[in-house]
Amino acid sequence: MAHIVRIDKPKNSTKGTHGWQVRAGGRRGYHSRLFSDNTFGSKGKALVAAEEYLREYLAENPDKQTRPRGPFRQEFGSGKPVQANNTSGINGVYRTHAYHGWDKKKEHKAYYWAAFCSIGPKGQKRWTKRFYVDTYGEEEAKRLSIEFRRGWEEAAKAGKKALEEFFEREFFDKQTRAGFDDNSS
Repeated sequence: MAHIVRIDKPKNSTKGTHGWQVRAGGRRGYHSRLFSDNTFGSKGKALVAAEEYLREYLAENPDKQTRPRGPFRQEFGSGKPVQANNTSGINGVYRTHAYHGWDKKKEHKAYYWAAFCSIGPKGQKRWTKRFYVDTYGEEEAKRLSIEFRRGWEEAAKAGKKALEEFFEREFFDKQTRAGFDDNSS
């Protein structure tokens, strides 16, 4: 991973922190350096300095430059291991619980299987679809979560249009299951 991000954080001081942060490395080694607008004279000059620094840093440390990853960790059937804490066997699918909004004392857990997927042009947002165990049963809730995740991965591989159709179909299916379909009188 290697990139430049914008930092605009007001602090307790009058000026705060404003600049471009260079981030390079990965899980086992991480390098970061801030290029302040104030130090370099302007936002634009700080960005130019950060880009130049990143190019030089990656030229000297080629091991810190990794290839970009896809929108999900593994492809089904690829034989790649899932994370150690994964209980479903499928990355992006998990079992957990929540409390109902009316349950102020948090005494009644609602267990569910969920599948999450990244959305947005760079996958910066996360959308989660829940399948409650009380509604579907344990095995069916897990199966539906896995099916949803696989559908999203296939759409993500196929491109933007396929993703739009996938989410449109999922929304329509949700409305139909809730009894809001157009054919009802």
